[in-house]
Amino acid sequence: MKNYLYNVSSPKPANEAARLANLREYAILDSLPEDEFDDLTAIAAEICGAPVSLISLVDEHRQWFKSSQGMPPNTPQTSRDLAFCAYNIMEPRETMIVPDARLDPRFTDNELVYNELNVIFYAGVPLVSREGYALGSLCVIDHVPRELSDSQLRALERLGRQVIKLFELRRALAEAEQNARERQHAYRILRDFSHVIAHDLKAPLRNIRQAGEMLEEDYLSLLPQDGAELLRMIQERAVDASQMIDGVLRYSQVTRSLQDAHESVDIQQCIERAVRQLDPVGDFHVEYVGKVDRLYTSSIALLQSFQNLIGNAVKFNDKEQGRVTIDCVHEPGVQYVFSVEDNGPGIQQESQQAIFRLFHSAGTGKTGSHGVGLSIVKHLVEAIGGSIRVESTVGEGAKFTFVIPEHR
Repeated sequence: MKNYLYNVSSPKPANEAARLANLREYAILDSLPEDEFDDLTAIAAEICGAPVSLISLVDEHRQWFKSSQGMPPNTPQTSRDLAFCAYNIMEPRETMIVPDARLDPRFTDNELVYNELNVIFYAGVPLVSREGYALGSLCVIDHVPRELSDSQLRALERLGRQVIKLFELRRALAEAEQNARERQHAYRILRDFSHVIAHDLKAPLRNIRQAGEMLEEDYLSLLPQDGAELLRMIQERAVDASQMIDGVLRYSQVTRSLQDAHESVDIQQCIERAVRQLDPVGDFHVEYVGKVDRLYTSSIALLQSFQNLIGNAVKFNDKEQGRVTIDCVHEPGVQYVFSVEDNGPGIQQESQQAIFRLFHSAGTGKTGSHGVGLSIVKHLVEAIGGSIRVESTVGEGAKFTFVIPEHR
């Protein structure tokens, strides 16, 4: 009877700690079976004419099978010290072939050779991550001594590459889900914060409006023309600000999307309101040339988009006569395409994508920064299902085009 050397330890790569850390980044150990992996082990067994095929991951003290064909029931893993794949990961660039384990010094005393698994022939392709670490193997096993043909070996190596692609796809999806959870958490915090701030601002604005009404009622006839004009402007600004805060409060209560706040919006009035709030000084003109009068969308998102885009044009204007031209084209049943074009300093090519990031400095114009306005516009437009892009020639101006889906 054969005596097994159970205390023989399998070798470990020099980068073992980093390899194990990389393996855990995939979050695949002890995951549930998946058809995509089972399909690959079935194909590997069929191509190689082998009764057993495995996708094996080498953990710290075990080898765990993500997928297996032909293994005894309830065999999800084995000790790492018994694992042929523990030797396979030592050479990440080479497929390991063991024609007859009984004649290989590494495995002559291995329990797996003589127990019910009866591992006599082994061929394993290392599963190498994009960081260069061998995480495990795609391997086939037979109970008799044998070899693989060149075509079988090439097919097994191709299947190994497909396993790694599935690993990478799985990790990418997990990372995307984690990022989505983090964004949702950040959005909830921002939503709650905006609710508190907007709520706290309503009381002083209400006081300003009431004071303006009292001044108008009791002292309007005593004011000179320019004083009356200033009083009117204060009242208008207070009304606009109050309406904006009401909009922020509505948005802070929307948990999934901005669709709940949609309404019929008069485009010309929306632009005029944005310009009135900005109150550009000097020779600066904003013109709407579009043929579309109204659309059904988020009024606060559209207003904020206009206000930020026009505000940037005013802020960075370097011409004696500043100009913003706004157009809107309706593609029936599909979308509305808005363009906001200015004659300012323009944006350098290398900055045209980065300007939509929060706090990005574009290095153009008077202050060299676009602040947070463009990131807000991007967020608002995307939140209602649209997109935004920019075209620009330095010295001639910039044209922002944003698309809003048609909603009925």
